[in-house]
This record gives sequence, structure tokens and C-alpha cells, in this order.
Amino acid sequence: MNKLLSECHDFFKNCSFPYAVGGGWALELFANKKIRPHEDIDISIFDEDRKNLVEFMLNRGWNVYGKPFEKYLKIISSSDDDRVLSDSCVWTIKPDSSLFKLTPKPGEDDVFIREILYHEQLNFDFIEVIFNKQKDGKFLFDPFISQNKDITREIYKAILYNGEIPYVAPEIMLFIISHPAYMDGDYHGKKNKIDFDSVAPLLPKENNDWLINALETAYPDGHKRLEQLKNGQENTNA
Repeated sequence: MNKLLSECHDFFKNCSFPYAVGGGWALELFANKKIRPHEDIDISIFDEDRKNLVEFMLNRGWNVYGKPFEKYLKIISSSDDDRVLSDSCVWTIKPDSSLFKLTPKPGEDDVFIREILYHEQLNFDFIEVIFNKQKDGKFLFDPFISQNKDITREIYKAILYNGEIPYVAPEIMLFIISHPAYMDGDYHGKKNKIDFDSVAPLLPKENNDWLINALETAYPDGHKRLEQLKNGQENTNA
């Protein structure tokens, strides 16, 4: 097991709320193999535990930042901060993180200019926390990802385990990274293709069928990854 994932699980295993590893690490937990380097650890937390997550991180000496994809990082010093309930994700960073250089913005004590020093995370000192929704035992998708369509996955199928480590199911991660913004962007495009090409052929039939249906629902005019998935299904059935 990768050292970072083991440290992450040890860190969260006694918390009072469920979590699951997401992003590229989730795909590696499913595939049981190294696929590519990773710039961060993503974890998924459900909406109802937003405040619990922030309190948990602050009580352990980590810093929490909102609006991480804007120009500056804005520190969150309390779970009562309005951004805790409104932001789609937060960044949590150890004060001595080796991955970042954070410089206070002149005149604003709670705003920091960020500089990423490395493009592969080697120490357990940074976590990107993504907030997801659940209802009636089902995992729900952000309207941006689902194209405002009704796409769900049962929780017991959405969250899987590699040993004791929970992770977001591969078909969910592949659906998320099939959004055009993640396929075509300069930042995500290359690693996105590596992830999809490496993991899609490994999907069991039921998972593959769900992903095909989700893509057809979200993109009724077609999606270029559907042919790849259907061809893979045909090869499996041959």
C-alpha cells in the first residue's frame, strides 16, 4: 500500500464522519497498481459533514482554505465561516507543507499568494477535500458534472474498499473526468486520458454498463468515450 494513502487512512480512520479517497488515487486503489504521479490526495466528504471536517482538520493543526481555484487562498479559521457551507471544496494544508510556498497578501492577513513547489506530492501534508451529496442511500452528482440530469449511484456501489481504505468507485471517477472541462483542459487533459485508458478496460460489466448509461444520459448528443467503453464491453463478451 502506498505510504501516503496509509498515512491518510490512519489520519481519518477514527474521525466521526465517513470519507473516501477520490481522484486518481481512487482509480489506483481499484486497479491495485501505480498509474501515474499525483499532485495531491483528494478525499470525498458528504455535505452534512462539512463543519465536522473543518473542525477535525483545525483541531489537528492543519490550515483550511476556501475558494482554492481562485488567484489567492483564503484561510478558514472556523467551521462557522460561510465558505464552509458554500464552497464545492476546500484545501487543507499543514503549516510546514513541503508542497507549497504561501505568502501573505499585503494588507490582508487571511489571504495568501500560493506557489506550488512540486508537481508530485511526496509527504502527507496536503489534502483537497471535495464535498458531495447523498440522498435516500444514493450518491448524487453536482449539476455541473451531471449536466443537470438525474444521475445517481447507490452508496454501497459508489464507495468501495481496498482493505480498510474507502475509495470512490472507478465508474464514478471516470464519469466525472469525462466532463469536457476535464478532458480538454491543459491542466487535466493528459492525466485524464492516462487514467481513463488505464482503468476503463478493467471495469466489471455492471460498472461499465452504469458508466455508459450515465454518459448517454448526460450527453444525449454523444460523447467520444462511449465508443471506447462499448468496444471494451464487446471485447469482454467475445
